[in-house]
Amino acid sequence: MQDEFQTFSTTTGFLVEGGQRRDVVLHLGESGLQVEGGPRILWRKAQVKRDDADQALLIIGKSATVGSTDPGFLREIEGAAGNELDQQLARLDGLPTSWRGSQFLGCIAFFGLIGWGFMSMPGCYRDAVDQTVDSLPYSIDVSLGEQAEATMEVGDTIEDEVVVGAIEEMVERLSDHFQNTDVAAEDVEWQIRVVKSDQVNAFALPGGFITVFTGLIEDAESPDMVAGVIGHEMAHVLQRHGIRRVANEIGLFAGLRLILGDTGGVLGLAGEVMKQAAGNNYSQQNESEADALGTKAMLRSGLDPEALADFFLLLKNKYGDVPSGLAWLSTHPGHDTRVEAIRSIIEGMEQPAPEPLDLDWAEVQSRLEKR
Repeated sequence: MQDEFQTFSTTTGFLVEGGQRRDVVLHLGESGLQVEGGPRILWRKAQVKRDDADQALLIIGKSATVGSTDPGFLREIEGAAGNELDQQLARLDGLPTSWRGSQFLGCIAFFGLIGWGFMSMPGCYRDAVDQTVDSLPYSIDVSLGEQAEATMEVGDTIEDEVVVGAIEEMVERLSDHFQNTDVAAEDVEWQIRVVKSDQVNAFALPGGFITVFTGLIEDAESPDMVAGVIGHEMAHVLQRHGIRRVANEIGLFAGLRLILGDTGGVLGLAGEVMKQAAGNNYSQQNESEADALGTKAMLRSGLDPEALADFFLLLKNKYGDVPSGLAWLSTHPGHDTRVEAIRSIIEGMEQPAPEPLDLDWAEVQSRLEKR
């Protein structure tokens, strides 16, 4: 690569040149795209197309074509080449060509940004994504969650009324005790499914679709421990963490398209992103926020707020932890860090009288053993 080429981001993709296709490393800059060890394509001379057969985004130059099937590639292109390719990207997403005019200016004013160029700066880009999501109706969350859940293959569903009823009781108890969330808990129609799996975990999709693995129920030492995990997952839904992550992956143009009511295939792409992530790839900030909101809801509802901390200690004893020096590599904060933060929250809040869940936990667990 030539020294004068400034790289904004680096990703992987493929190069088609001379009728041959090979995997390559792509360096994206302000002026164009540089294939490592290969040609450069200038944004001002490039064409952008989508290959429906391959589900790939293509950047076509004079003598070579590069592309990627990664849903995040669109975001990378927007960040590096938004000024040069905005009309092509808008047409790619099916927006009217007047996008550059009134719609574009209206959205820029909405974001409160001085110029489109700021979107290539990580902090400004995240702010723009957050404001995009804040403008989306909650019905988008529900549609996305429905689409992702319908196509996810996670295992056999447990229909036992005692087991499912126990989880539903936890959700019902906690839902009245979340405060200051992006979505009000009473506006969410929670959908619960219990899936046979050894995973000691649960996850939630946008729109209130919660999946609990039997491994969590079997290993939990108390119902409050499961409730603590459920509260954490409910917080992800109420803070719209899933749809924010999707917006980061599929790009601002797709998010703005949703605002304008022109969904097209965007929800399908977003559903694929959500399905692949399976609700377990949030940022450390999102995880810490969900821990805090879930812990506070546990405490206000009369359940044991230490139970979520106990769950993290259980995970640490069973699976270990990310070494402290490498904690920044993990999307989840280390277990000790989370336990310490939870206990700090508890110490700073008023302790109401305990109101244990009316559950025979041994009976709930035994129902799984019979299967």
